[in-house]
Amino acid sequence: MKVLRADDVRAVLDMSSCIDACERAFVAYSTGAVALPDVIHLDVPESSGEVHVKAGYVLGEPHYAVKIASGFVSPTGEPIVDGMVLVFDARSGAPVAFLLDDGYLTDLRTGAAGGVAARHLAPARVATVAVIGTGAQASRQLEALAAVRPGFERVRVWGRTQDHVRGR
Repeated sequence: MKVLRADDVRAVLDMSSCIDACERAFVAYSTGAVALPDVIHLDVPESSGEVHVKAGYVLGEPHYAVKIASGFVSPTGEPIVDGMVLVFDARSGAPVAFLLDDGYLTDLRTGAAGGVAARHLAPARVATVAVIGTGAQASRQLEALAAVRPGFERVRVWGRTQDHVRGR
């Protein structure tokens, strides 16, 4: 079984590839060609934490995946987000990969979903982009838009504080 850490996953999966994969998965979902069970939600109240377990399989593909994602709050009030993705052989059920991606896949996939939408809904030429928010998804959405509509000239950012807008 392969064990991939965050840097390994980043080295093999970029935004453009993820956008293409998400688009194929969305099409498969819309035609009923996926197995997608309900999300398992587990609260850990003593630690102000929660855990989500998600799984999915595109029918006919060689692998299926299970993701375990957790969100906790540190004693100082800072968020602690972690998780993993387990990849299995769809013929035998044997594990083939263990991805300790530090949340990269979750952030990338969410951004890629925006890229799929932009691919089909954004005008062919985009000169100015507006980003509302300054968190991780702000940069992922901008990255996804650049992958499907490259060459925009300006980015306007709104954030709750000027320090956030400046990236501090």
